[in-house]
Amino acid sequence: MILSIETSSEIGSVALAENRTVVWRSSFKGKRHFSSLFSCLEELSLSTSNIEKILIGIGPGSFSSIRVAIAAAQGLGIAKKAPLFSIPSVWSIGLQFAQVPSLGVFSDARRGELFCSLFSYGKLAKGPYLIAKNQLLETLQTLDLAVSPEDIHEKIIRAYPRAEDFFLLPDLCPPFNDIPFPEPIYLRGPI
Repeated sequence: MILSIETSSEIGSVALAENRTVVWRSSFKGKRHFSSLFSCLEELSLSTSNIEKILIGIGPGSFSSIRVAIAAAQGLGIAKKAPLFSIPSVWSIGLQFAQVPSLGVFSDARRGELFCSLFSYGKLAKGPYLIAKNQLLETLQTLDLAVSPEDIHEKIIRAYPRAEDFFLLPDLCPPFNDIPFPEPIYLRGPI
C-alpha cells in the first residue's frame, strides 16, 4: 500500500492506495494540522498495514503544517521501512485541472508576494516561483484559469491540494524526489 499526506493548505488530507486505487481517504480543516493529522493517521491502524512507500506534499504553503507532516512521514517511513517521496503540492491542483491549457496556481507568500506555478494540460510549465502581488492582474491576463487554496482575488477560484491526487502520477514522474530528509518549498532566503 501507498500512504499519501498533504498539509500545505487549510484543508489537509491523507489517503491510502493499493495498486494506485484509493482505498481510504480523509480530510481535515484548520490553520494548523498538528492534532488533526495525527488523529487521521490513528484512524488508519497503520500498525497492521503494509506500507510500501509514503508520498508527502511539500508546498508551497503552510510551512509549519508541512514540517509536521514531513516529520510524521519520516517517522512512519522508519517504522515501516518504507521510502519517502516528496512532491510539490501544487501538482495536485495541476492534475485537478488537467484539461486547462494555461493554469495558474497561486498562494500567499506574505511580504507582498505570491507563490505562482503555471501548468499546461496538467503538466508543470513553470514554477513554483515568486511574483509581487502588484503583478497578479498582469499575470491573470495570460491565463485561461487561475486557482488558489486561499482567497487572494475575485478572479481566482478556490481549489485545494489533495493527497489522493499524488497516486495519479507515475513513479518516475519528475516532481517526485526521494531524498530522505525533504524540506518544505521555501522560495526566499532568510531576512
